[in-house]
Amino acid sequence: MDQDSRKTRSAGKQEREQETDSSSAVRIKINDRRRVNDEDEIDEGPSVRESSGESEERALTDEPDLETLRDQLMDAETKYREAERQVQDLADRFKKAQSHLKTEADDLRQRLQRNFDQKLETARGDLVSGLLDTLDNLKRAIRAAEGGEKAKPDFDSLLEGVRSTAAMFDSRMKSLGLSEVPSTGEEFNPEIHEAVEIVRSSPKDDNRVVFELQPGYRFGDRLLRPARVRVGRSSVEDEE
Repeated sequence: MDQDSRKTRSAGKQEREQETDSSSAVRIKINDRRRVNDEDEIDEGPSVRESSGESEERALTDEPDLETLRDQLMDAETKYREAERQVQDLADRFKKAQSHLKTEADDLRQRLQRNFDQKLETARGDLVSGLLDTLDNLKRAIRAAEGGEKAKPDFDSLLEGVRSTAAMFDSRMKSLGLSEVPSTGEEFNPEIHEAVEIVRSSPKDDNRVVFELQPGYRFGDRLLRPARVRVGRSSVEDEE
């Protein structure tokens, strides 16, 4: 019995030792894992720092340097001077065009004025030329009225010359656009007649022109002078 007990105790002791060894192995393994993790953390530290340094270096690299900024500034100044030169060039061209246009306008105005003066001078010449025959007839009438040293005045020739002169002058004025205002026998119109006198008349001549003292004339549609007339009234005494 004692021998069996010793064997049993010996077996139990061996089992306890095996368990102790197993526990020690487990502890050693756990400690080794922690150590490995710590080493990993230590190993990862420089990588993080290295990555941060690369980021800072990249950020510094992305920023433009002073030389680049100077080149950009010079390029901007060159573009500004070019734009300023173009604006000045356009302003000069505009001034030249304006001056050229003013010169052309002045030349055109002078040409028009010269043409107008020439046409006016031609019209005056035509008018005077048409009145030469009238002037000749008036001079012949004067010579006929004067007679001479021995000849007596020829009144018949004088009258004929005056009539001929008046007819020629009237014809010339009508050809230029002159027309006489109708008056005698017409109904009184204050727009073209000037009533100088009002006389008693028959009922049929009431408010009508009974006598023309001075003829009136139109030039085209323009009234040059109203006719001075006497106007008939059938009830002059009643109005007085």
